[in-house]
Amino acid sequence: MKIYTNISCSLNKLFLFLMLSSVLVSCKKHDPDIIVKGEAKVKMINAVQTESNQDVYFDNEKLTATALAFGESSDYLKISSGSRNVSFMGTNNISTQALINFTPSITYTTFLISDRTGSREVVSYEDNLSNTETGKAKIKLINLTPYFATGINVTVQAGTQFVNGLLYKEASNYFNVDAGMNLRFNVVGSGSIKTIDGATLEAGKIYTIWFSGITAAALEAHLVADN
Repeated sequence: MKIYTNISCSLNKLFLFLMLSSVLVSCKKHDPDIIVKGEAKVKMINAVQTESNQDVYFDNEKLTATALAFGESSDYLKISSGSRNVSFMGTNNISTQALINFTPSITYTTFLISDRTGSREVVSYEDNLSNTETGKAKIKLINLTPYFATGINVTVQAGTQFVNGLLYKEASNYFNVDAGMNLRFNVVGSGSIKTIDGATLEAGKIYTIWFSGITAAALEAHLVADN
C-alpha cells in the first residue's frame, strides 16, 4: 500500500505540473503586450509640394542617406518591426512625427502628406509584392491630394473605369492591367482628362501610383516601381 501511495502522489504532482505549464504557455501565447520582433521593409516618400529636402528618422536615428525632395522616394529599407517613431525633418528643423506599428515580413510605403490647411501628417500603406499575372503590370492607386471632395476616377484606355471617386488618403485594391496600356485619370466631375503613358507600365512590374495637385488641370500621377 505504501508503494502505491507514493506512485499515486507522484502522478498527481506530475499532472498538476503539466496543467500549470499549459496554462502559463497559453497565457504567454495570447498576451497582447508581447511584440514579435523581426524585420519589415519600408519605402519613404515626400508627397508635400511645399516641403523639400526631408530627412527621415526612425526613433531619432537618421534612416535616409540623402534628403527627399517633393516626389522623391527612398529605396526599400530594412527596419526592426514593432512600434516605431517615424519622423520627417525639413531644413527648417520642423519635424512631422507618427507612431507606426510595422509587422514582421511586411513591406510598406510611408508618405509625408499635407491637408488643405498645411497641417502635415505621416501615413503608411502595406505593399503587396506577390507575383503578377503573365503579361500584366500590377498597380495600386493612392489619392494624396486633399483638394477634391469628389475624388479621382481612373480608367483604362478602352474606357472601362476601375477606380471611382478615390478620396483623399484612400488607397485602391491592387489591379492587374495589360502592360503597355494607357491609363486615364481625372477629378470626378472635371473634363480635364490626364493620361499615364502605357509605355511606363512593364509586364511583371508592381507600381504604387499616387496623385498630387491643387487643381484639376494640375492633377499629376506619380509612378513608383515597387520591384
